Amino acid sequence: MKSTSQDKFLEESLDLAVKNMKNAGYELHNKISIEIDSELQFMGYAKIDSNNSSIVVADWALDSDMLNGLILHELAHIYFTEINSPSHQSEIINEVMSHVVEQEGLNNLEARSLNEGFNHLQNMIVDDIVFQLMNNDRERKLIQNFFVTWMSDEPTGNNLIDASLLARNAFALASLKRRNLLSESSELSKLMISKNRQFLSFYKYANKQKYEAYEEFLTKFELNDDGDFASVLIEYFELSMNLLRPDSKSLETLK
Repeated sequence: MKSTSQDKFLEESLDLAVKNMKNAGYELHNKISIEIDSELQFMGYAKIDSNNSSIVVADWALDSDMLNGLILHELAHIYFTEINSPSHQSEIINEVMSHVVEQEGLNNLEARSLNEGFNHLQNMIVDDIVFQLMNNDRERKLIQNFFVTWMSDEPTGNNLIDASLLARNAFALASLKRRNLLSESSELSKLMISKNRQFLSFYKYANKQKYEAYEEFLTKFELNDDGDFASVLIEYFELSMNLLRPDSKSLETLK
């Protein structure tokens, strides 16, 4: 596919996604463009400001079945920013993050891990729109296949890495549970559940409970624009800290 046809394809995909958002009640007001980054290592991201926003897509993602899902996901981030949702107010997020980092005495790597954990919460919020719009059987099967690739089944023994892997497992499972798409009658669901169960088998009971509390939060959390999002964030970060700093001797000897 030549660059000109790539650009046209992306523009058409963006226009359709914006139209679908509007039809579902999520009208966007910013001028939005889309561009390709040939050096980007992950699928894509959104650059957002007050008037103009853009979605940046990795060139290899153009061939992905999840391209439309990616565009919807980034548009949802832009939408939540436009409506000034507390989930996308950087002042609130940075203030709470700084408070937790200072109070807990986190080092740079731990702070980065905590920030990654916040991304899971924010992505869970915007994906409520994505799942609403990707609602046919084919698209939902694509989503399930996508999340299977997120799952890990064995810890490394490094708390930072393992906390990140556990959080990814939780995000993948909670994403499907939240939308009633995780079923033990589904082979893909069985595989995801099995991988996570295998991962948790290396942990003591108390830490399994901490994981379950984190996953449950992601599954059941509801954004309330009238509520105190800072307090919600503190609660979420406390659950994240439980993954980041498991009880001593919590990890069984890796076999």
